Amino acid sequence: MQETAQQKIRELFASTVSDSRLIYDFDLFDSSVNQKLWSTKYYCEQLMSLDINQFHWPSASDTQSSGSTVFQTPMLDISNFCNHLNLFLDGFFMNAMSTLDTLAHELFILYESRPRPANIYIDTAKKMLLNVYPNSAVGGLLDDQLSKPWFREFEPFRHCTTHESLIRHSDIVYRFDQVASNYKLSRKIKLPDNPQAKPLTYNRNRIVSKYCPSTLRKIQWLVTNVYKCALRDIRANGNTLPISAP
Repeated sequence: MQETAQQKIRELFASTVSDSRLIYDFDLFDSSVNQKLWSTKYYCEQLMSLDINQFHWPSASDTQSSGSTVFQTPMLDISNFCNHLNLFLDGFFMNAMSTLDTLAHELFILYESRPRPANIYIDTAKKMLLNVYPNSAVGGLLDDQLSKPWFREFEPFRHCTTHESLIRHSDIVYRFDQVASNYKLSRKIKLPDNPQAKPLTYNRNRIVSKYCPSTLRKIQWLVTNVYKCALRDIRANGNTLPISAP
């Protein structure tokens, strides 16, 4: 397996840094980035596999008729389906943004910046790099990506999930398919254009099953390329860590 930029940075950190506190912090945040990214992927997979037919009331059914035909329809626990949908969306958005914020903590360790602020987010790291390391490849990458529409549209969802649910019962429209003998969604479940702007609008047609995998790929790409750019900055610093301020 080809060695990744993240692995190379880990090796360089271990070989050039002697401060035990820095080593502890680096190991913590470096492994946490991997964990948060894994969790983001996990919740995305749970969303993709969520099936409304998993949420029948046990041993409960409703008798319906169509012409001379009488058939039993299993009773659906739509509340439970909605709860699981919001659970997985919360997990996805919280971990997706936490991946980037945890990466920001690691960047503050890789780049010599004192004092370290009390609250660190990915935007905090971007501003630090642009101010202190104007020629940093990582700073340039973050400045480009965090200003793109995908990130500006994604960011409010993380804030929303800490205060409210993204999906309401009324957002779920379903029917029972007599031929297939199961429930089907009558329309795809959508996310609002901006969850922080009320009343909610859905003009962007942001379908959960498409938006979340697409966002996951963008987060994965950004993390991978931050490490690649950081390795370039480290090479320019003579393979010594932390990277000294110019």
